[in-house]
Amino acid sequence: MLPAWILEIVNVLTCRSFAAPFIASQLCTILALWSVWRLGRTVLDERLALLGAFALLHYSFFTMQSTIYNQNNALIAFWCLSIYLTFQALQTNRKRYWITAGIALGLTFHAKYPAVFLVLSILIYMFTRENGRKLFRTPGPWITTLIAFLIFLPHLIWLFYYDFVSITYAAERQVALPQWHQQVLAPLYFTAGQLLYWIQPLVILIPVIGFAWKWKIQYHAQSRAKECEKFLFYCFMIPLVCHILYCGIKGVPLRPAYGAPFWVFIGLWFLLRFQTKITLQSFRQTVALVVGLELLIIVGFIATFYMGKQSAFVYYPMRELGATCSQIWNAQFPNNNCPYVSGIDDGFTGRNNCGLIGFVAYSMSDNPSALLAYGTWANDDDLNRKGGMIIWERDNEEKEMPEELRQRFPNAEVLPEAPELPYKVGRKPHVLRIGIALVPPPKNP
Repeated sequence: MLPAWILEIVNVLTCRSFAAPFIASQLCTILALWSVWRLGRTVLDERLALLGAFALLHYSFFTMQSTIYNQNNALIAFWCLSIYLTFQALQTNRKRYWITAGIALGLTFHAKYPAVFLVLSILIYMFTRENGRKLFRTPGPWITTLIAFLIFLPHLIWLFYYDFVSITYAAERQVALPQWHQQVLAPLYFTAGQLLYWIQPLVILIPVIGFAWKWKIQYHAQSRAKECEKFLFYCFMIPLVCHILYCGIKGVPLRPAYGAPFWVFIGLWFLLRFQTKITLQSFRQTVALVVGLELLIIVGFIATFYMGKQSAFVYYPMRELGATCSQIWNAQFPNNNCPYVSGIDDGFTGRNNCGLIGFVAYSMSDNPSALLAYGTWANDDDLNRKGGMIIWERDNEEKEMPEELRQRFPNAEVLPEAPELPYKVGRKPHVLRIGIALVPPPKNP
């Protein structure tokens, strides 16, 4: 629920601006980079701490994918904040850090369930370190546990009340491949995908760490830096191993993007591991490399945009489409708000309109709920009973409702006149053709 909470807060502050999802995404990016920088300042030179954050500016979730706000943005932001605050709590044993770490961890669970792997990493680190085991005799860890539990408790109660529907939903969408060799290929596929997340920071930091990498080196004299390196190693290695084991046992080829939160501190870890000595020249070279790569990404993004190569739904005329859908619904049912918007959102069919559904629901004046085929908060029966709007992208000659939608919503009435909205990607014109069907709301007694 955390991504929705963040978006609603930004909505209120911006008077429901159409840019609210993009602002929320950038706020998550800022929080993540700030957490990396703050942790780096506690163990490294200020310029090295800055480079540890700069090395992540290329991150896909901080650049092009930040235009699509979802639970991953919130997860990465609060994952990073939890690591920073937990390390401070472990090192200082101050109550303020234990309290704020509990709040951050509780909110991380509200972003996405893989937060459990972060908690597992922290516990293993504490149990394997003598100083960590001693902390269990103090109130700090128990304060963090209590606060995180209380924050997550409402969601936990909801899970029990609805038979853990969000967990069964995730299990249904993960397609296990029956061949025995998938238990080998699935882990390799996931592991290979992680290279993209840590090789790029390593390349960016070459001017500082150099090419003569020595893994068997002496640690900093400062024990805090040594402990920070070990703590970060636990925080990205243990979740990685858990995901690899899951792939191997289940034979499920998890998306490499699921490992994105693990590596946000990898640039800082490289700086700690390779024991670099910052110079003004190396600092300038690294900053120049970061700026150069960012400019390359931006120029490439703009070039493909003006060449008309990008047809992603983020360029659709959503504001106009939302206003059109509101007009259609209000003309048909002037005394009823539209409760739901649904459509095709199964990514495995090749006709995934999940983003379209979300944007239309967000931009309609009635603020309806976006109902997905694998919904956890509502289901197709709710729409069939309470009414709603079904939308889908249609081809030039497609007049009827797709069969998969007809099976889900048998009482839906297809509108003969469907909107066609022109838009441009760069200089290339496009037309968004939408099919619309309505399920009437129940008549008032």
